[in-house]
Amino acid sequence: MLKSLLVLFWFAILLPLSALAQSQGGSSAPPELKKTVEAIAGKWSGPMTARIPGMAPETFNWIMDCRSVALGAGASCANEGKASIGLLSESCLFAYDPDGKAIHYMCVSSMGEVHDHKGRWKDDKTIEFEPLHAGMMGQQVIETLKWSFPDSHTLAKTSTVTMPSGSSMVFEFTGKRP
Repeated sequence: MLKSLLVLFWFAILLPLSALAQSQGGSSAPPELKKTVEAIAGKWSGPMTARIPGMAPETFNWIMDCRSVALGAGASCANEGKASIGLLSESCLFAYDPDGKAIHYMCVSSMGEVHDHKGRWKDDKTIEFEPLHAGMMGQQVIETLKWSFPDSHTLAKTSTVTMPSGSSMVFEFTGKRP
């Protein structure tokens, strides 16, 4: 009986307090976790430019609405815009993995893409992601992402998708947050 009460006490009182301490900068949370969430949290809006081989570049409005989740352990982003092909949307989770020492940006898009990008802070303002081998439009592609935060109100994202033919599609987003 006492053991059951101790287990209940742990789950009801100590575990939430431990999570709260971590979310408020507790000693067990690595600094990259807080830095990563603070860098992306907020509502970003600005132009997205798509450069697709054989087509004229197209620029349209893009919004990334990223909110802190799991007591500050990550961010959930709802991204959307309207291009000439119609509405585009994706939902993403963005978090720093303290064990793997990497940032994950896992997304599912309205175009049927499911990606888990893995990257690292290269300096105080830049995240570079490993090349991701994934499916897109029924083909295997390689996608690379690079994000930079020139200041606390600007996000510059570049996604380069290399097709099996060797041609590349490039998507560039420059977002501002208040």
